[in-house]
Amino acid sequence: MEGRPVRLLSAVLLLLSTLVVSESTVRAFDVVLNAQGEFLDAYLANGSAVPPRVVFDDPDPADPGSLSVPPRGGRHLNGKLCFFPRRAGHRGQYLIADDTYREACLDSHPAQARCSVTRRRSPFFVGKDPDGWAVFKRSGTWTRQHIHTPWDFSSPQPQGNIDPQGCLFDAKARLFVNDVGHGAARDPDGSLIVFFPGRDKGYSTYCFIDKGLFAPGMPVMDDAGNVYVPEPAAGKITKFSPPFPARPGDCDNPDHLVATPPTKTVFLPVPGRDTGGLTIPLSMVRVPKTDHWYIDGPIFPAIINEYDRDGAFVRNIVPAGVPKNPIGMDVGSDGTLYYAELNLDPVTLDTRCGSMSMVKFDAGGQPHLPQTIGRTLQFPDGVTVVDSSRFAVDFTKLPPAVDLDPSACGGE
Repeated sequence: MEGRPVRLLSAVLLLLSTLVVSESTVRAFDVVLNAQGEFLDAYLANGSAVPPRVVFDDPDPADPGSLSVPPRGGRHLNGKLCFFPRRAGHRGQYLIADDTYREACLDSHPAQARCSVTRRRSPFFVGKDPDGWAVFKRSGTWTRQHIHTPWDFSSPQPQGNIDPQGCLFDAKARLFVNDVGHGAARDPDGSLIVFFPGRDKGYSTYCFIDKGLFAPGMPVMDDAGNVYVPEPAAGKITKFSPPFPARPGDCDNPDHLVATPPTKTVFLPVPGRDTGGLTIPLSMVRVPKTDHWYIDGPIFPAIINEYDRDGAFVRNIVPAGVPKNPIGMDVGSDGTLYYAELNLDPVTLDTRCGSMSMVKFDAGGQPHLPQTIGRTLQFPDGVTVVDSSRFAVDFTKLPPAVDLDPSACGGE
């Protein structure tokens, strides 16, 4: 009889865990994350006709001059979000491009009050990290870890810190990231970088794979391990094929540039083939259950097309002139395509109030007309769709995002 209560308790706990898992599974939904204006917004694809938009990360305190109420998250975020793979040892954590210290403490005059906080456990702690990638817990709380290349703040930002943006992990848990650089077509200084986990899983060592890219967009990877990097300032997508550096010794030189570079080819445009009207590729994402890609072009014209594994045009998804200068994209679990729009001034190409849109598909796979789900955004860029169960967050309790007055984001 001694073991009966233990067995009964075990059975009850097992039943409760099953119920919790079942409830979690039923309630899980797509969360569409979009970095804009240093915020990280979350659109909740919970069955509503238009997904409600809430604030997942609020970059600054309501009163930057005081230490009264800390913001949720409190980080300046950009680009795409990436979860660490299991072998990386970060237990469900994720990272995203972060430039909080520079913007809150160096570029702000006066610096925000929280810049003086040195106690790491304080909710106001900013740290003194160069632009790079911040690591977060499933709750959206910064772990105080920051991944970046060095900068001593005494000179202009070096390559690696100029404009960090995208991320991806490969099967070996290596972290591939891009630095957009200054975006100059005549003097390209964009970079593709790989960070190595290291024994401590700290991702403190790295190699530059390429230092001469033309305003590189966020990298993506196919099933064979090839890395694709849009270069909009050169009107092409570059494909990098293995081998990639495996350790810091593969770039043992002052520039940290890989000694044996990967094979580099042009994926798009393919000579002699129709591009479907797209001339300046900026972002790409896999088409679900295929080896195809959705690729967008922000200007000349603004368009979104589908291409096959070899870069051949397949079909148009959003006709030329319909999207308002699309940039970041991702795909939901039901196949819905979500994309951010810069909404540039057609004459000056200055940024105006951006937006978020989605394209649903019918039962036959044909795209519907796009639907706008977010307006008056400040330079929206990265888009990431994640199952809500991957976070330890009750999204229904997050504050709703507030639409800006159009005058605050450049007009519509």
